Amino acid sequence: MNRLFDIGYWGRALTQPIVWLGLAVDLLPVFGVIAWGWNAVPLVMLYWMENIVAGAMTIPRIVISGASFGALGLLLGVVMSAFFVFHYGLFCMVHGTFLMGFATFSSGPQALSTMPFMDLSGMFQYALSTGLHVDWMLYAIIGFQVVIFIWEFLIKGEWKNSNPMAEMFAPYGRIIVLHFGLFVGAGALILLGQPMVGVLALIVFRAIWGVITNAGRAGVPLGFEGQWNSTVKQISNREYFEKAMRGEKVDDPNQP
Repeated sequence: MNRLFDIGYWGRALTQPIVWLGLAVDLLPVFGVIAWGWNAVPLVMLYWMENIVAGAMTIPRIVISGASFGALGLLLGVVMSAFFVFHYGLFCMVHGTFLMGFATFSSGPQALSTMPFMDLSGMFQYALSTGLHVDWMLYAIIGFQVVIFIWEFLIKGEWKNSNPMAEMFAPYGRIIVLHFGLFVGAGALILLGQPMVGVLALIVFRAIWGVITNAGRAGVPLGFEGQWNSTVKQISNREYFEKAMRGEKVDDPNQP
């Protein structure tokens, strides 16, 4: 946690090209706020759609890392992908429903009846309609996620040191803390009338978290991943997954 205030850490993080690219994408919504009059609603719905994009990019990661273990690994990867689509999709629908519930405070109670709750396609369409050119920002996010997938996972060979189990769980650890903060911050902004300074602060918070996340991908971890990410890191060991495939006893990754 002390590294959060370590200038040396931030200096090392900002030497990574992928961190600068991510930072540029994360700060793009500032233009939406200043030039297009975005308030908190399109901003948090954009971040919600980012969850969907991250989930979609996780599916090929699960399948490819599974295929690296052979035919059985590929089969398990496909099965895990199907489970992931259902579980992660449900997770995102519930999260999006709460966010749209907050949006009714700015649109008026009558908007509640028109909200496409628990309808992923309808929620996506609603998110794209919350502000001018939200789709442009979404395309930038998709482009960045594709770059991460191609450069970090395929070209740099991240798939060689991972497995379907670790890939399936990884997105949850990356978004739970961040989006809990966004959820609380967005709710407060909507109730307080969405002052611009608060909306911009939300973007800055997201950008700082993006630097931490992308620096971790590039081998400059902050070091306070917590129990969830620590467990994911340990089960990414290929031997762990190979034992699980063979039905052998697997040691608890939380034990030394």
